[in-house]
Amino acid sequence: MPHARSLRFRQVHLDYHNSPLIPDVAADFDPDAFAGTLEAACVDSCTLFAKCHHGMSYYDTAVGVRHPSLKFDLLGAQIRACHARGIRTPVYLSCVWDCHAADQHPEWEQRGRDGERVGAKPGEAGWRWLCLNSPYVDSLHAQTLELLQGYPVDGFFFDIVFQAEPGCWCSWCRESMGRLGLNPDSDDDQRWHSQAVIDAFMERLSSAIWERRPDATVFYNGRVRQGMHREAGWMSHAEIEALPTGGWGYAYFPFWARYARTLGLSILGMTGRFHRSWADFGGLKSPAALRFECGSMLANGAACSIGDQMHPRGALSPAVYEVIGEAFRHVAALEPWCAGAVPETEVALVLMERASHKTVRNDSDEGAARMLLELHHQFDLVERDGGWERYRALVIADRGAPDPEFTDRLRRYLQGGGRVLFSHEALLDPARGEFALPRELGIRCLGRLEHAPGFFRLRPNFRHGIPDFEWAMLGGGLRVEPAAGTDVLADALESYFNRTAEHFTSHGYSPHAGPAGCPAATWNGSAVYIYGPVFGDYQNHGDVVYRRMVGNALDLLIPDRLLAVDAPATTEATVARQGDRLMVHLVNYHPNRRGAHPEVIERTTPLRDVEVVLRTPFRPSRVRVVPDGTRLAVEHRGGASRVVVPRVEEHAVIAFEP
Repeated sequence: MPHARSLRFRQVHLDYHNSPLIPDVAADFDPDAFAGTLEAACVDSCTLFAKCHHGMSYYDTAVGVRHPSLKFDLLGAQIRACHARGIRTPVYLSCVWDCHAADQHPEWEQRGRDGERVGAKPGEAGWRWLCLNSPYVDSLHAQTLELLQGYPVDGFFFDIVFQAEPGCWCSWCRESMGRLGLNPDSDDDQRWHSQAVIDAFMERLSSAIWERRPDATVFYNGRVRQGMHREAGWMSHAEIEALPTGGWGYAYFPFWARYARTLGLSILGMTGRFHRSWADFGGLKSPAALRFECGSMLANGAACSIGDQMHPRGALSPAVYEVIGEAFRHVAALEPWCAGAVPETEVALVLMERASHKTVRNDSDEGAARMLLELHHQFDLVERDGGWERYRALVIADRGAPDPEFTDRLRRYLQGGGRVLFSHEALLDPARGEFALPRELGIRCLGRLEHAPGFFRLRPNFRHGIPDFEWAMLGGGLRVEPAAGTDVLADALESYFNRTAEHFTSHGYSPHAGPAGCPAATWNGSAVYIYGPVFGDYQNHGDVVYRRMVGNALDLLIPDRLLAVDAPATTEATVARQGDRLMVHLVNYHPNRRGAHPEVIERTTPLRDVEVVLRTPFRPSRVRVVPDGTRLAVEHRGGASRVVVPRVEEHAVIAFEP
């Protein structure tokens, strides 16, 4: 199986979905103007459409159907023009969504348990879903081979690679589930079968491609999710589609980048030039927004892709590529300091629960990732069966029952000097009502506190600038007993009663009534425990005291952290190693809301005089802001190097060189 390969840094994903009713497809296409516009915008790779969601193809095909108003081989002309200017050209094939194939073969459509087709219903505008277990896959395989034989394509982007949740009930799926002894009425069996169907599809297409073109890139969109490590062998890289203003939000990409980059794959971030999302033809982001989004990709060890959608007539918009060019000129200048760089991390957020679908995410894990990002810790997301032993500290957020194998690994990890921060029901065996490794973790579980919300008060040695106050833990908490030698960091308080129709007071939850007689946080030299769902509550409610308490806990676990930055929580700060030198990325996030729309970045307010303290294994011979080369005065003491960065616009990179 081919290994992950390096990626071009400045890519455009050029959407081109056209109804067969569009009368003038590519009527204004000029190959020199097309490739020249891309080149002028510093684009070095452009994903071009072979077949769109409507099922229309854009080249001379004997397998598919060429768009009825297309008068020439558009894909071939695009590839020739791009290759002449050194621009790479992967091709796009829509998979599950294919309106033309659905019209021709309705028996290939995915079905729900009720027998109704999945996707757009009769009379609705929208996409029809084809089943990847039906003969439709034969046509996708044939079209892939046709493109390999007829065009010098550089790779493949297969879009919409998923089955309905929990599974498909078409005749082919019912037949194969019966043959495998699976129960179609079981959601678990449906999900297992869907995964087997997708695995077989990816194996078939990737094998066909790499047998004929070993250097081709291959990616299946829709597969970035927990469990992706089991599919990574069929991909050359991971593309994280995350249009922040299109529904994904600005926290989505950093979360999944920190997961995908642990799988041995190169990472490509994908945003869009749109104000909203795909097909927002009249929407265009500000240059500051795209510079920020590309900066975040580089900071997370990813190459950059910006989505555009070409007008049906086939001409690129000069205004769009002026904005894309501003972002990509910044990326191009930084490439020498990003190529081959590897993220340096020391904390693992362990994903204890397995999500069944990419849209099913754990609020606690998201809250923990958000906290770690805002606290400027260097972290990855790692599956519970992944290689988390190499990290200095683990975070296990709010819940997740351990199995015997995980428990044995955790025992050895702690015995070897590892540290862990866990909260609420994390590491709790629900059958026994007890934590795994109570001796090593320093606490026993005595059950759930009666009232929720609960309250807690931090002790002076754990307060560190947090006001002495009775803080609410909105999700309630567990009653725990510390072992001998375990320090209490915070005390739990009870409220008067839970809010019900029979007894309530004032507008919301009742106030604290007195001590609960148990700790709210403990520390035994190896583990910090917090009694309530602090990470989920932060994700859902955003109370900053939760983040500050977690920050104090991590200071106990890692007093000599890799990177400390005196910058707002909105600043993303990461560390990468490139050869012998260390790079610090600072990405300055300044969104605002416009009505009900997601965050908008219009103009950045620069950060000034940002103190950066990096633990370095060497005394730097020089520290400079790259690429402009501005030298920074450095103070090296106790294995750490301190500098002050005078100004950060959207993105700054500081090189520490031995």
